[in-house]
Amino acid sequence: MSKSKFDKNGIDSSGTHWLQYAAFAFSAFAIYTTWAFFIDYKFHNFVVNIFRVIDCSGFNCNGV
Repeated sequence: MSKSKFDKNGIDSSGTHWLQYAAFAFSAFAIYTTWAFFIDYKFHNFVVNIFRVIDCSGFNCNGV
């Protein structure tokens, strides 16, 4: 096992918990994908096509 810079409570030398880093990464990803959904036409169509596949794959067939 490699030595981590986090202590037994998950806090590094600057006082930041490792979950704060994970929350920051998740927030950045969410902001970027939201921006791309509304601004980038290709990404918008990509997401809409994914929703269509999920909708028609048996998860939500509306009684069909």
